[in-house]
Amino acid sequence: MGFMTPPSSGGDFKVFVSYNAKAGRWYTKRDGKDEPQFEVTDMTAVFDMPGLKTGWFKFSAGVAPEKVMDPSFTVAAANPGQDFKRGFMLDLFSDKNLLGVREFSSTAGIVIDAMNDLYDAWMAAPEVATGQLPVVRCVGVHPVTNKHGTNYQPKFEIVGWTARPEAFGHNDQLMPAATPPAPAAPATHMPPPTAAAPGAPLF
Repeated sequence: MGFMTPPSSGGDFKVFVSYNAKAGRWYTKRDGKDEPQFEVTDMTAVFDMPGLKTGWFKFSAGVAPEKVMDPSFTVAAANPGQDFKRGFMLDLFSDKNLLGVREFSSTAGIVIDAMNDLYDAWMAAPEVATGQLPVVRCVGVHPVTNKHGTNYQPKFEIVGWTARPEAFGHNDQLMPAATPPAPAAPATHMPPPTAAAPGAPLF
């Protein structure tokens, strides 16, 4: 079920974390406009699932995306114009792997499918009632081939739970929740990350 329907085809600036579906790899950069990107080799972070938002996005090279957000999961904003696509946005946090809070957004159907599965797993977990947030790892990727060639769908897994990090700040504009099902296919292409040593921080 998830939180939104993938597309049928193909504001304030925050430092991003991006997923390259063609390569099955994650990238971010240090704070600072002119900092170069680097690959995130262990994509494990706290996902601010209650702060997840949907809307219309227009991505252009070298600039922050243009976006028009929905008022809720059940009420979509009007399409603002050509080249905008349906997508999602939320904050991730990891000092260890992402160097702080990073904004993650995408309009790619295979990424939306993966996030739908994660959303359903999050909604079904008893920890949600305690206000804890999920620690999520990308444990691998799954090749998906269509008329556009082969892309790689990320496979997310909840590997822990934690209190809301102070770095996220207070969120008083949370999207209304929905309800759950469904797991995804086995991961390939990118090997699963090695297990952390007992007692070592996940993020």
